[in-house]
Amino acid sequence: MADDKAKKAPGKAINVNIGILGHIDSGKTSLCKALSTVVSTASMDKGSQSQERGITLDLGFSSFSTDAPVAWQAEGYDTLQWCMVDCPGHASLIRTVIGGAQIIDLCALVIDANKGIQTQTAECLVVAEILANQLVIILNKIDMIPEAKRQKHLVKIKNMLRQTFAATKFGENLPIACVSANPQDGSPAIGMDELVETLKSNLEMPQRDKTGPFMFSFDHAFAIKGQGTVMTGTVLSGSVKPGQIVNVPCLGEEGKGKKVRSLQKFRQGVQEAIQGDRVAMCIAGLDAKELERGIVIGEKFPVPTLDACICVVHRLSYFKAEVKTKAKFHVTLGHQTVMATAHFFCPLDGLASPSTASTIPTAGSAAASPEGAKQGKTPSLAMGCGALVAHMQRSWPTSFDFSQSYCHLDELFQHGAPVEYENSDGDMVKLMPDSEPGKMIFQIDGETKGEVSELKFDTSSGRLVMQGGAPLGSTVDSRSVVPLKERDRVIYLLRYLAQICGVPGLPPTEKEPLCYALLLLEKPVTCPLGCLLIGSKLDFDIHSPSCRMAFFGRILCPMDPKDLKPLRIVKMKSKTGLLDRFDKQDSCLIICKDMFKADTDMALFNGLKIVHEQSGLQGILEGSYGQDGRFKVRFKQELKVKADAKLQIKGNERITLYFKKFNFEQSKKIIQ
Repeated sequence: MADDKAKKAPGKAINVNIGILGHIDSGKTSLCKALSTVVSTASMDKGSQSQERGITLDLGFSSFSTDAPVAWQAEGYDTLQWCMVDCPGHASLIRTVIGGAQIIDLCALVIDANKGIQTQTAECLVVAEILANQLVIILNKIDMIPEAKRQKHLVKIKNMLRQTFAATKFGENLPIACVSANPQDGSPAIGMDELVETLKSNLEMPQRDKTGPFMFSFDHAFAIKGQGTVMTGTVLSGSVKPGQIVNVPCLGEEGKGKKVRSLQKFRQGVQEAIQGDRVAMCIAGLDAKELERGIVIGEKFPVPTLDACICVVHRLSYFKAEVKTKAKFHVTLGHQTVMATAHFFCPLDGLASPSTASTIPTAGSAAASPEGAKQGKTPSLAMGCGALVAHMQRSWPTSFDFSQSYCHLDELFQHGAPVEYENSDGDMVKLMPDSEPGKMIFQIDGETKGEVSELKFDTSSGRLVMQGGAPLGSTVDSRSVVPLKERDRVIYLLRYLAQICGVPGLPPTEKEPLCYALLLLEKPVTCPLGCLLIGSKLDFDIHSPSCRMAFFGRILCPMDPKDLKPLRIVKMKSKTGLLDRFDKQDSCLIICKDMFKADTDMALFNGLKIVHEQSGLQGILEGSYGQDGRFKVRFKQELKVKADAKLQIKGNERITLYFKKFNFEQSKKIIQ
C-alpha cells in the first residue's frame, strides 16, 4: 500500500546554546572536550596565550549532537545540536563572561567537588541569574574524592549548594550532575552519559523566531584568502541567507551594504541560519584586522550608536560597596565593555511635600522627547532573559517619559532592603519588615525602638507618625523630622515597604519602586534599544571574595550628552544658618546670620521659605539686613526661643532654607 511505503519526512535539528561557567580550574574546558565532537574558532584554550597561562582567555565554542527529547520530536525536531560556550573563569576576564552569557539558552555552572563555591563561581552565578532562566549544576573532579568517602561527601556538598541556591531566583531544587571530565589516572570520563540526560531532561524548548529583524553577534573574525572575512557568532534575531545584504555598524560607512557569500554551521555549509544558530558567516570586502567583536544587522534595521542613554536599573544585593551618583562603572552592553558615569534617579510622586509636587507637569503640559530619544521597535541583544530580569520586567517600563520630573538619588537603592535615612537631629533611622504580618520594626542608630502597625506622613511637620499619633522616633531632645532633601526618596520607598508588610496609613502603590540611570559613556557603543546591561567595578581587587557586579538593567532610550536639559531630575538642596536676634519693633521678625556671604545677591532668595528646625515653623525671607550677609525672616507667630535683655537669641537655633535645582539646568533661579 502506498501509505505503508510512504517514508516519514526527515526531521530537522535545533541549535541550543549552553554557557559553561565556573571558577578557574574547575574543569570547564576539559568538560567541553569530553562532550564535544566538533570544535569551532578559538575554542579549547588553543590560543598561544591560553596555552602559556593554562587558562581559558576567550569564549570557546564546541558542539555535539543528540537525539531530541520525545516532546521535541512531536514538534518536528529530530536532533539537538548542542553548542557549548566555554567562558573563561579567570577573574580579570569577567568582561568576556558577561558578553558571552548573552547568547546562551541554558547555564551549566561547573563546581570543583573538592572546593565548592569559589570567588568566580559566585560571580558566574550572578551572571546566570541575570541572563539565564535555566541552570544545571555540574560537580566535577569527583575522581579526586576517595571512593570510600565519595558518596557521603557528594551528599554533603549537594545539601550545602541547595542551601546556597535557595536564596537565588533558581531555588533549591536545581538539577545536579556529578562527573569527572578528565580523571587523574587517564581513564575515560565519568558520568558524561548521565550529564547529557540531565541536560536533555531539564532543557525547555527555546523559542526561535526567524521573522524578526536580522541581528548577528560575532566574537571572532579571521580572513580566508580568496574568500573574504569569516565572522563566527550567534544569530540573535531573525534569519540570514547567502546573498543577503547586511551592515557592520562598527566600521561606519565602510561596513554598509556588504553581501553574505556563504554560511557554515559547525563546518557544514547551510543555506539559512535562524535565531539561536551558531554560525560562521563569510563576507567579502572587510578587513578582519579591524574586527574583534560586535554585531551585524540587516540593511533595513539600523541600530543606534549611543554616547549616552537612559536605563531602568536594579541594584544587585551581592554588591556590598556604595553605588553612588557620578561614580564611574564598567558597563557591559553586548560584547562591549566601556567606562560610564552614572546618574541615578527615581520617579517623583510629589506625596512627600507640596514643594516637589509643584514640579510635576500635568497631563496637558507634557514635555517633548529629545531628538533621538524616540524608541522604535528594535531587536534585543539577548535572545532571552534570566530569572532576575524576568522577575523585574513585570514592573519595568519599556519606554521613558520625558514629561515627568524625577527625584535625584545620591546612591542607587536596593530593592526590598530596609529604608534608611538620617533625621534632622543626625540620628540614623531604619524601618524594616517584622516577622509578624502587619508590622514593621524601626531602629534608631542600630537600636530597635519598637514596632510600627500604622504609619502616616505629616507634610506640614515633615515627620512620620505611628499608631496613636506618636511621631516616629521623636523624643524630648529630638523631633525626628525627615529632612526635605530625603523626603521624596524615603516616602517613595516606604509606600511599597509598608504595603508589602501590611502596614496601613500611607497612600497605596501597585508597583515596585523603580530606579533609572543616565549613563554617560566614555566611548560610543553601537547597541540596540532594549538591550540588557550590567554595571560593574572591575577595578576592584580580583582576589576579593566580594562580587564586583553592581547593577543590571535595560536600555530605554538614547540621550545627547551635550543636551541633557529635557531630563528633569530634581535635587533638593539646602542652606543652613542661625537665628541672631528679634527685631525691636516686631517680635515675628527675626534677624538671621551665617547662611549667606556678604556679596550674595539676596534678590535671588527674597520670598523663599525658611524653616526653624527645632519648632518646624516656617518663615519668609524678606531681604538683606546690613552689609555682612545677615537677613530678615518673618514668621507667622513669635518663636518660643530664649533671648537676653537685648533680644539676642541664646544658643544655636538652626534655620534651614530648602530649595530645588534641576540637575542639568544652568539657571540661577531658585525654586521651592
